[in-house]
Amino acid sequence: MTTSKGTTWLGAILLAATAAAWPAWAGGGDSQDPAAPAPIVQYGKGRLVCLLANKRITESSGLAASRRTAGVFWTHNDSGDKPNLYAFDLRGRDLGTWQIQGITSRDWEDMASFSLGGKCWLLVADTGDNDRKCKTPMLHVIPEPRVDPNRPVAGGQVGVAMTIPFFYDDGCQDCEAVGVDATSRTILLISKRGKRTVYELPLPDKAPARPLTAKSIATLDLGMVVAIDVSPDGLRAVVATYGDLTEYARGPGESWAVAFGRPGRTITAPGRTQGESVCFGPDGKTLYLTSEGSPCPLLEIPVKPNDGTRN
Repeated sequence: MTTSKGTTWLGAILLAATAAAWPAWAGGGDSQDPAAPAPIVQYGKGRLVCLLANKRITESSGLAASRRTAGVFWTHNDSGDKPNLYAFDLRGRDLGTWQIQGITSRDWEDMASFSLGGKCWLLVADTGDNDRKCKTPMLHVIPEPRVDPNRPVAGGQVGVAMTIPFFYDDGCQDCEAVGVDATSRTILLISKRGKRTVYELPLPDKAPARPLTAKSIATLDLGMVVAIDVSPDGLRAVVATYGDLTEYARGPGESWAVAFGRPGRTITAPGRTQGESVCFGPDGKTLYLTSEGSPCPLLEIPVKPNDGTRN
């Protein structure tokens, strides 16, 4: 799956996709009301789900729910580890370690999962830059490995489908929050320090010949931002700080710039030693978090029983 310079990584898949599979921005009418707000999900109290059995997970810095196998999650360590992805389930079982070939893990800070072109993908963000010294940030897209929950402690190697080098339009940034909205083929990034700026980057269909530019679209009034995830329907983004979470929602016809321009909704997060990750679960509503330390805890913010989302 590794691509060379200029080689299309999703070209064949996208050509085979039907017109109905494309989001509205790609052409054609949109029957949805652009002003319709995203559903509001009511959350219960956060709780500990399990402790992860894999003791090599000591600095969980990114978290993603599998789009390929329900109940499976992925995480990675912060800087200092090999380019490894660790799989586990809701019981905390070790489902294996996959090493990404051909790249290094300089300062991995977040990850995301998404589906596109009938395939499931993971994106790993090598975007940490604590001193803001303009180290070239990179995003690596890989095909999500197949995990068999009935055969724990598997693993192997996986290649890179595409690497995306980029810069920010306003200078060097330390970024620990990266999410993917596959419905609009948009990558969202938020700087950790300074103004807490939100950036947009297009998700290309081939490896770029030169670094892309992440464009600033909003500024958030939050503490240090350490993670972001986008719901599978592309209507909600949850942003994590070292404390609580903040949700930003948009209508089907709204841009992310508009959504982040409004005040977000606070979601109370359970206490963590140093939580630097968040993701939506397979249902697109339930929230999951990890924290640094070993054994690594997996925490859940559940949807309230009999929750009926309201507009």
